Amino acid sequence: MSGKWLRSRLHVGALPLVWFGASLACGSGHRPGAGLEDTPLDRLRSDDAGSTPNATPADAAASDAGAAPADSGAGTSLDGGAPSCGNGQLDADEDCDPELADSTSCVSRGFDSGTLSCNADCSWNTADCSGTENCYDGRDNDGDGLIDCEDAVACAGQCADACATPLILPENSSVSGTTIGHAASLAASCSDTAPSGAEVVYQVSVSEDSKLDVLLSSAQDLTLSLRTSCAQPGTELRCGSQTRFTLDALAGETYFVVVDGATAADSGDYLLELQARQQGCGDAIRDVGEECDDGNVNDGDGCDPDCVLEPSESEPNAPQRFRANTFDFTPWFAQISPPGDVDQYRIQLVATSSTLVVTTANLADGACGLNLMDTVVDIHDTNANNNVLLATDDDSGDGKCARAVASGLAPGNYLVKVRAAAGADPATFPYRLDVSIGVCGDSEMTLGEGCDDGNLDPGDGCDENCALEITP
Repeated sequence: MSGKWLRSRLHVGALPLVWFGASLACGSGHRPGAGLEDTPLDRLRSDDAGSTPNATPADAAASDAGAAPADSGAGTSLDGGAPSCGNGQLDADEDCDPELADSTSCVSRGFDSGTLSCNADCSWNTADCSGTENCYDGRDNDGDGLIDCEDAVACAGQCADACATPLILPENSSVSGTTIGHAASLAASCSDTAPSGAEVVYQVSVSEDSKLDVLLSSAQDLTLSLRTSCAQPGTELRCGSQTRFTLDALAGETYFVVVDGATAADSGDYLLELQARQQGCGDAIRDVGEECDDGNVNDGDGCDPDCVLEPSESEPNAPQRFRANTFDFTPWFAQISPPGDVDQYRIQLVATSSTLVVTTANLADGACGLNLMDTVVDIHDTNANNNVLLATDDDSGDGKCARAVASGLAPGNYLVKVRAAAGADPATFPYRLDVSIGVCGDSEMTLGEGCDDGNLDPGDGCDENCALEITP
């Protein structure tokens, strides 16, 4: 997932309440970066950079004292020439240089606080850095070389029982964490198998009756569930994978947020975000009672000022083919409702060897990437009344939205069907339908074409359907 959801915060604290302008790529991964602030889930250690993974306490003490281990070679050039440390520039064999002003902090090395300095041998001096092991955040906060559950002294209780001391989160917060090494004693109802994987539990309460949004983002296969009692699975309120939940939270009530491995083999890093808010149309969050919410209160953009859909489709447009709406290539808004609804659209192609690309998208509420909208698109050839299925797609678009592509199409009539995927939760939702047409031979290669050389001649490397001709 990229987007406003994936702000890299390694602390728990107040968030600017701007969340939903971009969707996640579920299972969207983490942003690369050089510093801890830009790479929240890399399980950073506070060992001095340049030391070996198996460095001894004596080596670390020597480094902090300003002396490099005897075989480190620190302070010499890579070719064995004159020492380069202290020359006012950062050389390839150096972590730092005492003559350079450096903005790197103890926090960037994994600690909670303190002053980081540079030793005379150009290695980091972390002697004045300090912290208390968090046990949940994937960092070596206290600088002993052990991260979270690896630190058996500091984290024995938290890692053995997730319900023993759940970490308390503010109602508006962002926290990075890892389930690696934690106990696997709880089970979420939406886990792929039993038993599920290692879990971490947080607790939160709100200051006033609110909508509480909870979002889990991870490159790993982790689940998110909410319950009112940590150890009681029967109190589970919601459960899903890589998604956002909205809970009607009551002031003073405690809620437990469980991040769990989907299977016993699943564990890893994640970003968890919470936001307490009051419901209102125009906040880009589709709440119960709203047909849509596109982040504004404008007319004529598919969602009106009262968050009621402005549909382009005319129902009923199924199940008979003659009921299909004619797609007019203007911004097109529709909804799957009630559950089981199928929408049908008629599209006419006039050029030889066309490519038809049909995509479903959300109405600016991030539903595709947040697993709150799961569509399937079918493309049928209805020429000569044969209704042949040419292409079908489930998740090739943004998140769980669809993008179906059919190429090499002759002039004629085609039918597009849109429906919710099997098991989609929720089963009803608004959507935007985007349709584009590419024409083979126009010298512009479009999605679905392997080439386009400006003609439909075979034998010149690009055939009459704009597919590459590969010579054996």
